[in-house]
Amino acid sequence: MATIALNIQQVQSRIARACADVQRDVTGVRLLAVSKTFGPDAVRAAHACGLAAFGENYLQE
Repeated sequence: MATIALNIQQVQSRIARACADVQRDVTGVRLLAVSKTFGPDAVRAAHACGLAAFGENYLQE
């Protein structure tokens, strides 16, 4: 699940750069992971990387 960790790190870096560009405090931005279509192992891996907010949308299924 190293890919998950790398993806999270890349997204967090993009968020930090965007916040710096507009002089916004990065602590005011929250990354919401969408766990739809991912199994429990992937969600656990993302949680282990520090993500705590997950969202799903079952209306489309």
